[in-house]
Amino acid sequence: MPQRIRTRSRRIAITSTIGALAIVTTSVPLSAAAATTCTDITASVDTELRDRFGEYGDTAGRWTGADSAYSVELPDGRIAWIYSDTFLGAVNETHGRPLDSMFIHNSINVDDDGEIVTYTGGTPEAPESLVKVAGADEGKDWYWFGDATVHDDELQVMLVEFVKTGDTMWDFKFAGNGVATFDASTLELRSVDDITTDGINWGSAIYEDGGYTYVYGVEDLGAQKFAHLARVAGGDLADGQWEYLGEAGWSTDPTSTKRILEGVSNEFSVSKFQGRYTLVTGDATEILSSKVVMYRSESVEGPFTGKTVLYSTPETGGNIFTYNAKAHPQLGDGHTLFITYNVNSFDTNDLYVEVDNYRPRYVAVDTKVKNGRCD
Repeated sequence: MPQRIRTRSRRIAITSTIGALAIVTTSVPLSAAAATTCTDITASVDTELRDRFGEYGDTAGRWTGADSAYSVELPDGRIAWIYSDTFLGAVNETHGRPLDSMFIHNSINVDDDGEIVTYTGGTPEAPESLVKVAGADEGKDWYWFGDATVHDDELQVMLVEFVKTGDTMWDFKFAGNGVATFDASTLELRSVDDITTDGINWGSAIYEDGGYTYVYGVEDLGAQKFAHLARVAGGDLADGQWEYLGEAGWSTDPTSTKRILEGVSNEFSVSKFQGRYTLVTGDATEILSSKVVMYRSESVEGPFTGKTVLYSTPETGGNIFTYNAKAHPQLGDGHTLFITYNVNSFDTNDLYVEVDNYRPRYVAVDTKVKNGRCD
């Protein structure tokens, strides 16, 4: 059953004024087809959500950091934050993690206008991942969470299964996909269903449009990553009929799926923004890139073009790297993209010395469209 810890912090509207730290200001063309239309971009740290989750992580004695950080609005208006690898426990007086801090592979924080609840499996004394591979040793076989969606009274979260292949922290490989279905009110796990895959990591992004739930995935070749697209009619990811976009159009054959964009990270987002489909991702065309970029399209199927730099992560450097940037459309507005990205280190000691070395970052990117000539 989910284990819950509550904390009360300031009640702050998500769309309230963002922090004043301007990071990026540019004027860039959106695409070659719209070369006379420019976008002024100003990116600012969202200090309110940074402080909200920072205070919770520092004081609740529960969740101290995680990665992935997808989000979805639940039917009652609460925001579910969907995490993969998660640290639990207390933060010490030097703002670090004790070396015996509990570590699990997935969890959910639910934010009810400032009241945060952490959901895990196991018990408060011995917490476990919220969803585990049945019968598996989780040190060798586990689920990370992908993007999520609400279907009727259920929260459905894409599962990405990985297995350990060696002794280092990077020795793992993709093993399959599934869907975890929760009661959207209580977050009680109702079912886990396998999803057919032909090597594509499905669940990188989800977008609902025209009676379909579109599920983007990644073909991960290491140095190269390609986005693919599937869809489910009616919105039930567990029981609906999956179709896959291939060169000949839509098909029920998962082997027919085609590449629609190169250079995405394993996690990204697709949303309708300023009248166009907008894909936000970390720039995977560069090794260890600090850039958060967006692409635009007239169709949910692509092509996605007009690569535009939105932000450059200041943490990147030395052992510290950033990854898996994505937008959260339910938290922004008509001219603001609300973006998170993850922070990590190649030296795991850094994650214990300073908790902020393994916590999401929150950035509001203001993109005001103007007509005229690009300078």
